[in-house]
Amino acid sequence: MPIDEVLAEVESKGWSRFSSTNVDLQELIHRLGFIIMENDVSIDKQSRSLVRSTKPLPPHTDHHLAHYILWHCHRQDSEGGFSIVVDGLQIYQEMNDSEKALLKGIDLMEHCVFKDDLQHHPMIQESETGLRIYYSFWMADDNLSREQKEAFEAFNNRVRDAEPIKFRLKPEECLIIDNGRILHGRSSLSTDSKRLLKRYWIGDSELEKIEQ
Repeated sequence: MPIDEVLAEVESKGWSRFSSTNVDLQELIHRLGFIIMENDVSIDKQSRSLVRSTKPLPPHTDHHLAHYILWHCHRQDSEGGFSIVVDGLQIYQEMNDSEKALLKGIDLMEHCVFKDDLQHHPMIQESETGLRIYYSFWMADDNLSREQKEAFEAFNNRVRDAEPIKFRLKPEECLIIDNGRILHGRSSLSTDSKRLLKRYWIGDSELEKIEQ
C-alpha cells in the first residue's frame, strides 16, 4: 500500500492497517509530523503501567499532543493481543445536544509527559481541523457536576456497547490512528507473552520531554 493510500485511509476513517514491507515508515512519519515519543510496548511484570501488563486495555486515547499513533508489530502474542479500534468522535456526534454540551465542558486528567503540560485537558476541543477527542474513562476526577457525570457515564456506556473493529497485527504489520478521533485498546495477553510492538507518538512539532 503506497503512503498516499495510507494517508487517505487515515483521513477518511481515522486509521489504517498496512505492511511495513510496502511503506517507508520514516517517510510516512515525516509526512505526518514529528516523533514526540518512541517506545517499546511489551510485557513488564514489574511495571505498574496497564499497557505493560497482560490485562485488556479498554478503548481510550493517548496524550492529546500525539496527533497520530503508529504501532509497528515485531512479535505478536500466541493467543491474544487483538487491537481494538472505535471511532470516538462518531460516538460523541451521535449523542443528543444536551449531552454533547456537557461533555464539551469536561476536563479530564492527563499525565505530565512534556514540558509545559497541564494536569487536565478538555475531553472535546475545537481545532483548526475540526473537533478532537481526548478520552479515558478512568481519567475523570471528582470535580464533575452531577449532570456532567451522567453525560460522561452515558458516553462510557456507548463506548462499551460499541461494536469495535478487532484484528491481530502480524509481524511487520503496522496500525496508525488519528489519536484525536479514534479510541484504541487491546485484548488480554497470555501470561508468558513475548508480544513486542514499537509505538510512535507523532505530533505537530518537536517537544521537550520532562526528565523522569
